Amino acid sequence: MNIKKGSNLLEEVRTQGALSALCNGRGMCCKCKVQVNKALPLSEIEIKLLSPLQINQNIRLACQHPILEEDVHVSLVDKENMVVLGLDRGHVDIKKASSELLLAIDLGTTTVVMVLIDGKSGEVLLEHKLINPQRTYGADVLSRIEVTLTHNDVCHRLIKNEVKKIVEDMVHRYPSKSITIGITGNTTMSHLWLNADVRPLVQLPYRPSVSKQMIQSIQAELGIDVEGNIIVYPPIAAYLGSDILAGMSLIDLFETRENIFFIDLGTNGEIVLVSDGQLYATSTAAGPAFEGVNMSSGCGAVDGAMDHFFVSEGKINYTTINEGSPIGICGSGYIDLISCLLDGPLESSGFLMDEVVLHDDPRISITQKDIREFQLAKAAIRSGMDMCLIRAGISYDQLDSLIIAGGFGKHINLDAAINIGLIPKECKDNTLFIGNSSLAGCVSWLSEEKKVPSQWNIESIKVIELASSAKWLELFSDHMMFEGGNL
Repeated sequence: MNIKKGSNLLEEVRTQGALSALCNGRGMCCKCKVQVNKALPLSEIEIKLLSPLQINQNIRLACQHPILEEDVHVSLVDKENMVVLGLDRGHVDIKKASSELLLAIDLGTTTVVMVLIDGKSGEVLLEHKLINPQRTYGADVLSRIEVTLTHNDVCHRLIKNEVKKIVEDMVHRYPSKSITIGITGNTTMSHLWLNADVRPLVQLPYRPSVSKQMIQSIQAELGIDVEGNIIVYPPIAAYLGSDILAGMSLIDLFETRENIFFIDLGTNGEIVLVSDGQLYATSTAAGPAFEGVNMSSGCGAVDGAMDHFFVSEGKINYTTINEGSPIGICGSGYIDLISCLLDGPLESSGFLMDEVVLHDDPRISITQKDIREFQLAKAAIRSGMDMCLIRAGISYDQLDSLIIAGGFGKHINLDAAINIGLIPKECKDNTLFIGNSSLAGCVSWLSEEKKVPSQWNIESIKVIELASSAKWLELFSDHMMFEGGNL
């Protein structure tokens, strides 16, 4: 693409919706790399974050060039090929055919997954996966709320236009008279889709501005000439969305009398406990460390990501996604790696004397700062779980099961997760990983295999606010420690 003199390089490339700027242009994530046809002046941040080879190849960080001194031609350097778990089955039981086609959309902060289903036969026609184009404005929901408050509807337009293109292609490939689209996602993603007011999400008392199921006309919203509606399913609270609600419905948490923990480990940590028929829920600011963000060698679950580590003959070895050349470490890889290091140089306190280099070209390593970032994410999840148990008056050994959802959760090494203290050791024999429950739950609602929980059901959930709790801060501090390793 050609960028004219005087332009803001980051903003111009962002308009294409193809760039990940996970730190929202703060010069921290090093993900907005572009290659230009001229040797642009280097900032101090570029000198620090880019290798000499990258600098010689005229690779620059787009966020470091707010005003171009000359016209340049730009091409992207980091093109992500995200590996995402979808529905994992080829047929759906249709209880009632509402349309000729059913399209379930899991609108995730990091990735968007769509499944198209024949509304009569239940055959899964195709699955489409993409990186959420809003990532160009930050990896987390707070970054996108900030952008929305200052740049109006830019995040709304990005996702709407991307979905429109995909739906148009689907309708062209599978001509039909009618289609019903269902959307699940965290509360912020749903608000950005609806272009709803996001201010209440970040202002006390933290409430969604849209709390009920919303129906949109496909023709009116997407401008596609086909009959049917878009159903945007309801959230539970400001930071508990229809994604976790879909999973709860899928595994029948509203009906069970068992003690079950249900956790969606993704960019946002959402935690639900059911005990004696009462549901408790909370969300934790786990941050994007589980997605490899804010880590010196972190990356998403893409081809070439180091996803598992193990020790053999005293040496740390690894595998990569799709056996690609190593490019970085993804979330599941960090769990394994930290567990391996606890048998060596890493102390239970999280102290790491020296950087550990795992690969030379490109340089892939783990640093003290990386360890601290992961400790924060791990402590957020465990302290949130503890708070739910305290409210319910039960302990970990009274749990019947721990169910972990999410694409990241599906790849976790259970022993390593227990060793670092992410998963309680009491849950070793009753932990179940179920993959993308948001998408599967959305499909179950569209097919009417499951009913969308009533407003009464949703309001009966006891939402636990963590930020104002002194007990939560105490628990958070305790869980900063790793459970395995040396003192």
